[in-house]
Amino acid sequence: MLGALLIALAVATALLVAASARLASLVSTLLVTYVVLTGGVVLVVLALSPFRAVTRGWVGATEAVLFAGALTVWWLRGRPRLPLAAARAAVREVVRDPPCAAFLAVTLLILGYELLLVFTMPVNNTDSLTYHLARAAAWAQHGGYFWIPNAPTARLNELQPFAEQELLFLFVATGKGALYALPQYLGELALLLAVYGSARRLGFGVRTAACAAFLLATFSLPLLEATTGQNDLVAASFAAAAACLLLAGRRLELGAAGAAAALGLAVKVTTAPVLPVLLVLLARRGRRAFLPAATGAVVAFGLVGMWGYVLDLVHSGTLLGKGREIRVYYTSPSWPGSLHTALHVLYRTFDVSVLSYRTIRVLAVAGGLAALAAAAFALRRGRGAVGAARGAAFAGVPFLAPLLTIGGADALAWITARGGIPVHVGGWAGGLNRGAVEDSSAFGPIGAVFAVTTPFVALALYLARRIDVRALALGLALPVFLLLFSLRSIWDPWTTRFLIAPVALSAPLAAAWFRSRTALVATAAVASLVGVLTLVHDVRKPFSTSLGHPWQLTWSEALTNEEGLGLDRTFDALQQGLPANACVGAVAGVDDPTYLLYGATLARRVYYLPVAGAPSQALQHHLFYVVVSTGVDRVAADGFRQLGWREQALGTAWLLLRSPATGAATGDCRV
Repeated sequence: MLGALLIALAVATALLVAASARLASLVSTLLVTYVVLTGGVVLVVLALSPFRAVTRGWVGATEAVLFAGALTVWWLRGRPRLPLAAARAAVREVVRDPPCAAFLAVTLLILGYELLLVFTMPVNNTDSLTYHLARAAAWAQHGGYFWIPNAPTARLNELQPFAEQELLFLFVATGKGALYALPQYLGELALLLAVYGSARRLGFGVRTAACAAFLLATFSLPLLEATTGQNDLVAASFAAAAACLLLAGRRLELGAAGAAAALGLAVKVTTAPVLPVLLVLLARRGRRAFLPAATGAVVAFGLVGMWGYVLDLVHSGTLLGKGREIRVYYTSPSWPGSLHTALHVLYRTFDVSVLSYRTIRVLAVAGGLAALAAAAFALRRGRGAVGAARGAAFAGVPFLAPLLTIGGADALAWITARGGIPVHVGGWAGGLNRGAVEDSSAFGPIGAVFAVTTPFVALALYLARRIDVRALALGLALPVFLLLFSLRSIWDPWTTRFLIAPVALSAPLAAAWFRSRTALVATAAVASLVGVLTLVHDVRKPFSTSLGHPWQLTWSEALTNEEGLGLDRTFDALQQGLPANACVGAVAGVDDPTYLLYGATLARRVYYLPVAGAPSQALQHHLFYVVVSTGVDRVAADGFRQLGWREQALGTAWLLLRSPATGAATGDCRV
């Protein structure tokens, strides 16, 4: 109950601040609320961290003071209300249009299902267990953001911390890790809102702009990541929010746009390649727009965004860290290496999701028939050959998208193989993108067709003077990202998820497609089918298994081979072998799921130990339990055995060493 109150205080404070700005648009008001909410909770965490005061009491007191200040400002500003009138009219326009209303219903169903998983599904994906949640739990134990000593992976320290600092706030407020996916889910909502707002500000109507947002909600990556503890949606949400606010152009919105762009860099460095797109939008506003945008960026980065880079510089000597798990992905521009990286990432966007080849054939036949019917109808209406071709494309392309995706992937693989830089390298991560995995999926077949064709269509329309430079910049977000990203990075199977930001920036242009009702009906039907099937067959959270539905699973069941990572035996042995509030030393490997050590209520205290000298440090901290990885660091167990510690296997991942003096000792360790 107290945790809900603290979260409600933070939300109310952000709403009061945004309402006090008296913005004419509800979209802008809500996006400013999002920026203030997320930036505010992280600022509270950072302000209290030097005193190790990130505790429920101090966080509550700070939030109460901030709420009182925001309430005072709101009152002095004349108690402005949220601008709801235009929003009501927009909702009425959407629900009165049957195809659009049906697309909205599917989107709400998807978002509702995701929210159910946010509140009920135990965490079970690799990155969340290995470092996203593990670093937030370590900070909560310490009482604030800090550089974690003896961290088994550089990712615990050196990656930018903003999203995990949000998690730290939630962990401290609630006293447990149950809301681990909430930042990502809120990021998805902000993303969809920004797409709608950007489309409206580019001149599209309410119905078409809404459908562009609904379409993004059915793409595989947003679907799959919204219920994880990762940070790609959080990062992309700030880039999309910045673009939407820049398109509005009032001074307060420009300042919030600069702040959003800065916060994106505090979440993930991979938002940097979309900054040129935002700079084009800013330049389009004129010279007077630069000062408020720059002010917002400097203030947000100085107060909140820069501290991850500062800690990296202090402890590693570089702004981006130097851990081998991070630096291995960095490189210098080269030829044809940089081109090969860009083509690899592009190839993985050809994603048919979970569709079987039989389903793809059925959809292709349906698409062919729909195209013929639409062409015949257009000819009967006297629209000529051009009208018939347009009608056929609007009706057929969505159904043919999976087949087009396979054809595009095969063509790119053939061309690159002939050029000596093959992108199809075999294996689950090197071939055609299939399945529903939050780390490696892309955007589904319609998303693939959209992502690949949008830059070419946008350029053609700009040259024909059909769109302005703002729309062109958004349409070219993906190639700009690929160019800048490939100059400094190598390809790996997980880089596809970095594309959420540029694809989201281009998404408002999909509104042009939905001007055709035929396109709306066909696209909504196929996108809804793919989106629902993706959720049903999510590898980490399948809708139905022998153990039940995701919201019915215990943490152990969520970690089984069927649903998760096959860590259920390790988890069960851990629960049986360690007291609920034990102090635990950990000699862990770089990919070990160390978040499991903290327990569901984060009651255990975990201290990472170096391989060399682990026994002496365990004794120094009065640790009676030590977990040792069964990987290359297993040698650390030898020193404990020599001291008479008892050994127990925790599944295949870890060994548990117990001190002969364990007795009833639990939470009496020393830092």
